[in-house]
Order: sequence, then C-alpha cells, then structure tokens
Amino acid sequence: MSLKSWFSCILISALVISGCATSRIKKAANEEGEVVVAEGISPYKADDLPGTKAASLAAAQRSAVELVVGVYVNAKTRVEKAVAIEQSILAKTSGYVKRYEILSEGRDGEWYKTKIRALVSTRQLHEDLDNLGLLKEPSVGYPRVAVQLTEYVGENENHDGHAAHALTQALLNQGFKVVNLPPLAGSDQDPVETAKGINHKSMELYLSGIARAQNLGYDQTFGGMSSYRASVTFRVIETGSGEVVATVSQVASGLEATPDLAASKALEKAGEAASHDLATLPQELAKRSHVDLTLSGLKSFEVLSAFEKSLTSEPGVKDVFLRSYSQESGVANLDVLIDQVSPQEFADRCVKIGGADWSVAQVSGHSVQLSTSQAGK
Repeated sequence: MSLKSWFSCILISALVISGCATSRIKKAANEEGEVVVAEGISPYKADDLPGTKAASLAAAQRSAVELVVGVYVNAKTRVEKAVAIEQSILAKTSGYVKRYEILSEGRDGEWYKTKIRALVSTRQLHEDLDNLGLLKEPSVGYPRVAVQLTEYVGENENHDGHAAHALTQALLNQGFKVVNLPPLAGSDQDPVETAKGINHKSMELYLSGIARAQNLGYDQTFGGMSSYRASVTFRVIETGSGEVVATVSQVASGLEATPDLAASKALEKAGEAASHDLATLPQELAKRSHVDLTLSGLKSFEVLSAFEKSLTSEPGVKDVFLRSYSQESGVANLDVLIDQVSPQEFADRCVKIGGADWSVAQVSGHSVQLSTSQAGK
C-alpha cells in the first residue's frame, strides 16, 4: 500500500476527550497507555453487514494506534519508514488496543463509519517502535563548511595550501561536507562580515584563519635535515548570524630533507591536527539548534497530536520529537529542531498555532515553557 493510500484510508477524529463518567475506558493505577478517540471507515456492503462492521471497527482501532504513533515518531521518520510502520505496527493494531468502546456507528452513503474511544498501550508500542529504531532523536548531522586559510612560510605568503588541503581532507574523512566559498567572499574581507553575508541555506559554517610555518634552525643538530614548526589558528563562524562558534589552534613539526618539504609537512600535520578539535562540533550544533519545549495544561492527546502536526509544517522547524507526555497532568516535553529561528520567535509561533488560550510562560536560553489553557480552566 502506498503512503498516500495509507493516509487516505484512515480518518482520525481530532475530538477532545469528554471524560464522561459513563465511559468504560479508564486507565487503572500504574497502567501505561493513552486514551484516544478515533474513527474508521469501510465500504458499506449490505449483503455482509457483520463483515462491514468488523472492517470499520478494525479501521478505527488502526486509526487510534496511528494517532499515538504520529505523536511518538517524528514526522521525518514516519515518511522514511512508512513501510516498516505499516508492516510491523499498523498491521497488528489489535495487540496495542487494550480496551475500547464504540461511541457511534452507522452507514454514511457508501461507507460505514465507526467511532471509538480506546486505550492504546504505549509500553508495548514504545518497545516495538524502539526495536525498529524509530524512536531515535532528530539530528542535525554533519554541517557544510568552507575553509579559508592564509598560509605563510616564514614571512612569505605561500599559495600551495598545504594546511587547508590537509584540514579539508580530514574534515571529509570525519563526515563533514566541505563546500566552496561564494565568489564574492574574498580573503581581504573581515571574516565575520563575510559569514554574515553568506546564505545559511548554502552552508552552515565558515572556517577562517592563518597557518604559518617557521624554520627552527636545527639543521646542524639533525644532520642537515630541515626542521619546521607550523601553527594553524582559525575561527569557526556561523553563516548568516556571524556568530563565532569556536576558536581552534594547533601546532605540529616537520622534519624533512629540504626546507620546502619540512615546511609543507609541518603545515599538513598542523591542519590535520586542527580537525580533531572539530570532532564534537555536530553535537554542539545540535544542542544549539534544539529547543526543549514544555507544554502544560493539555486537555487531550488529540490536542497534542494536532499541535505536533501543525508545528512540523512551520518554516524553520525541521523536526519534532516527543520525550514524554502525561495524560493525567496534561504536561508534554518535546525536543524541537529549529533552523534560523530564535527560541522567542519559536515560542510566539507555538502560541499562534495553539490559539487564544495559549501563552508563553517562560523562555530561557533554549528552553521554552508554554501554557495551553487559561488560568483556572
């Protein structure tokens, strides 16, 4: 079944749980699960009414499970792993629906509709999703970088680019994507201003600095061999903002038969050594790109699901990952991967999605707390 057909054949009812006292679907103490309202449809067959009802009920149960999956699995993963979710999760929905009650059912034209309130086991679902590798956190991956080093041997500028080439190759080996600077970004410009003028969509980081090799004067000591020491120093600057993310400095020595070979060897070794200081850069960037979002006062699981779906379509929001949700307290914690959006701007967008009752409780660093209901309600 295609992804489009999968979503087309399932109708999810975004209804607020009424909490009616007559409902049979209540969680027992220490029972893990989510109570959701969902709807399913099947073609109406007058000559097989029992089969029609059974198919519609099965579709409603599948819809209930899909609703929970949609909240716990980020949008990107749902698209990439649609086949795995279909075959391993949605194909056995009855195992996740622990209890249900039919709220309404009946014919609607060529279709038969069934609406249910169901308790979906999150423990088993979480285990199965985790075993399939579908609960991994979003990641920014390795960024795109441009390298620009002005190199010297002694006091003379050297255009061979030994340090830059070695640094570039080492970054490629680590998984970074190395790109060329735009034509207008010249070496005579201030690096921060250069970075500000580069579109963040073309590259994330600009590495700019100096490499210099100096003769140590130990030729006689090493039996006529030339000895050079090189230093490489550069700043890692975020494009668009011009913010300096890190400063790197490394030194290395080269001993070769001729001065040229010794200088180039020292520059290459210093450039390669500098790459090691950038090994944790993707993780650091991930921390800077993530917002820890707390929602309090959520009235239902359906409200959380609808919010997540709207949030993933917002410009600047790359991915959403649910860390925890308590239906009893109405509190959800989400990890949101943002791009070119400040935490405050992100918080304001969330409130706009939520509606008039939503408000910003606090924005501190990359932590955002929102209230989803009016005080006292």
